Amino acid sequence: MATQNDNGMKTYTTSEAIGQYIRVKLSSGLAAIAGAGEESIGTTQQSVASGSPVTVKLDNAPGTQIVVSAAATVASGGNCYQAASGTIASTINGRRVGINTGTATSTSAGWFEMLPTGVNS
Repeated sequence: MATQNDNGMKTYTTSEAIGQYIRVKLSSGLAAIAGAGEESIGTTQQSVASGSPVTVKLDNAPGTQIVVSAAATVASGGNCYQAASGTIASTINGRRVGINTGTATSTSAGWFEMLPTGVNS
């Protein structure tokens, strides 16, 4: 039976340990860390061990998302791109996924607020 999600949050079982605010994809029905150039379904809302349930804020959910920056900083108002290990970068490693809507620049491995630009855009 099909279900419909109206609140933008969905729980998945993980295929590996995943940190908080990491971009994830589906792999064989399990949440897995999305790499550079890989489409994500959303961002995790908590850190979890492998095989544990994790709440994911879906990429098409209303509002902004908290994400983790890669090695480079992402300026406030700057474009956000897919990066390795489920992170976001200011350099083009993959598809553009959003805009940093935080009031200050983020730092390496820091959390910041991103407005997603749309699913598969």
